[in-house]
Amino acid sequence: MRLILVRHGQAEYRGDEPDNLYLTDLGKRQVEAFGQWLAENEPEVTSITCSPLRRARETTSILSRYVHAPVKVDDDLRETSHELLMKLPRLVHPSDNGPHYYVMPADNYYQRFAEQTRRVLNRLLENPASLQTKVVICHGGTAGTMVRTILKCHHLNIQMNHAAIHYFTWEDGLWNLLGVNYAPYLPQAMLTN
Repeated sequence: MRLILVRHGQAEYRGDEPDNLYLTDLGKRQVEAFGQWLAENEPEVTSITCSPLRRARETTSILSRYVHAPVKVDDDLRETSHELLMKLPRLVHPSDNGPHYYVMPADNYYQRFAEQTRRVLNRLLENPASLQTKVVICHGGTAGTMVRTILKCHHLNIQMNHAAIHYFTWEDGLWNLLGVNYAPYLPQAMLTN
């Protein structure tokens, strides 16, 4: 199985309506470039799952011009409403291992958000041995939390540019991480975060 986690294209910034943002012209071009790359490099996409937020649905709509696969909207792909970096567990020391070395934020927000993304992963990974390529259109915090869940390493901050991907395969009982914040299809001038 191939799992491609995609962050939506650049969206306008409006603090009053964070769930209802439209893609900018640059964001649309970013998604077009990704769509072309995906059609050339992963022609056998079997499904697309997207967040219900407008910027992800708009990204999915553009991507559907290049990839013809069934689309499903999953509410658990909704982005966090918090600054996730401030909610991640912290290690006491960089070389420490084990849960007793963590300092957890007091409100347990991250654990609830991680459970939300774990539900999505469980649905996506129902049959990991199958020959499927699944594309997931979501948000930076959501995609990063899925990567942390797969790696079982929640004390890791993961940056993600707009229209970039985190790219995995599952084969013979092993995850193969092909790229994090991977965007070879975007020239430097089109990279935004």
